[in-house]
Amino acid sequence: MASEKRNRKLSIATAIFILFAGVFLGGYLVLKSGRGSAGKLDDILNGKSIIAGVCQPDASNAQKDSDDDSLKDWEEIQIHKTDPCKPDSDGDGYLDGEEIASGYDPTKKAPGDELPGTNPKTPRPLPQNLTEALRQRLADQIKNNEIRPFNEKGELLSQEQIAAYPGLQNSISEIISNGSRYFAPEEINESQIKISSDNSRESIKKYAAAAFAAFPESPRTNYESESELFLNAIYSNDLSTLEEYRKAYEKAYDNLKELAVPSEIFSLHTRQMEIISSLIKIYDGIKSINSDPLKANLAIQASEKISSDIKNWLSDLSLFIDQH
Repeated sequence: MASEKRNRKLSIATAIFILFAGVFLGGYLVLKSGRGSAGKLDDILNGKSIIAGVCQPDASNAQKDSDDDSLKDWEEIQIHKTDPCKPDSDGDGYLDGEEIASGYDPTKKAPGDELPGTNPKTPRPLPQNLTEALRQRLADQIKNNEIRPFNEKGELLSQEQIAAYPGLQNSISEIISNGSRYFAPEEINESQIKISSDNSRESIKKYAAAAFAAFPESPRTNYESESELFLNAIYSNDLSTLEEYRKAYEKAYDNLKELAVPSEIFSLHTRQMEIISSLIKIYDGIKSINSDPLKANLAIQASEKISSDIKNWLSDLSLFIDQH
């Protein structure tokens, strides 16, 4: 329990720091640079480019996606009427492409932005980029005067003063509390697994050998734990080893799906697959450290829970072996 509280405080502190550095400091520097009209600051808070000529949408190019929101320029201009230079046209924290794919209107802020004639996904998928989603929410709160980035003297508020705003705390807490959904394992049902009624000792030994062989050889490293691997990858900005491990887990997951599993060990088998599924998502989350540092932070915390799940699984596996 104490560890969970410490992790939660770390997440909130990280989120506040990201927002403070990415939004407030960014706006402050623009103001100091002499380009600080209210309009320019508003552009920053709305996620627009402040460099003229950077975004040049082209509806005649069938593949061009100027703002990287998973919608092509021509789709934004001709079909959805969204801004091809702004990944989140309505500023509700969801990328335009995400909204269309899940049945929501990218030109209308949530809530109440379901597209007519669609069956929107419930619960609504979380934004792919947590850091961007928080930035968007903070921008809205600033524009609505719920949060003031400057004090009465025109000075930038301190990180502690910013953290005191209930609205900011609520936005951060809401996204962090739902963060576990990003790393939840893929659902596995019996129809996906070949279940065998042969629970003989020989059958279980055969399964155990096949399950062990399902894991490809992992990259050789000198790290004593995955936590050490994660931190080194982040500090060195070298994510190549993470990708090698992620691919190894992905291969193991696919191999385990193909095994014939004695019915008495089915539960242990699916638990192992769920652990691997979560690990794949955790590795993806940590790899996003440069584009989405908040998600990477939550991924590291999720890895701590997975470590506990692995220990429990190994304990139950040992008990099963002793009984058979």
